[in-house]
Amino acid sequence: MNNKNNNNRFTKILFWNIRGLNSQEKWDAIRDKISESACQVLCIQETKRESFDYFYIKRFCPKSLDQFAFFPSVGASGGLLTVWNSSIFDGSIVQMNSYAITVKLACKLDNKTFHVTNIYGPANLA
Repeated sequence: MNNKNNNNRFTKILFWNIRGLNSQEKWDAIRDKISESACQVLCIQETKRESFDYFYIKRFCPKSLDQFAFFPSVGASGGLLTVWNSSIFDGSIVQMNSYAITVKLACKLDNKTFHVTNIYGPANLA
């Protein structure tokens, strides 16, 4: 059913535990999946990287995903990256620590806001 008064918009968000982001093979696989999903927000866990910059992110993200927040890995474990399309969303970091990044996204099309939390933590068996 097509409702002309329905102003709901859908946001596509891709969450992925990548288990390391340090090879051309991974970059190609991520780029393919992002393109396939047509996501506007990307949340990657377990990056295993200590730093990110715009040029590194362009190795695997399309041009439309151009703003980001990250928390570095500690050695070869952990690391979080959240990337979004700045032509659709204004983003601001609400909270960040070694286990989570929360970003407030404000849609430029309808001024609605929502929060995305990207979470990763080790499993502790008691």
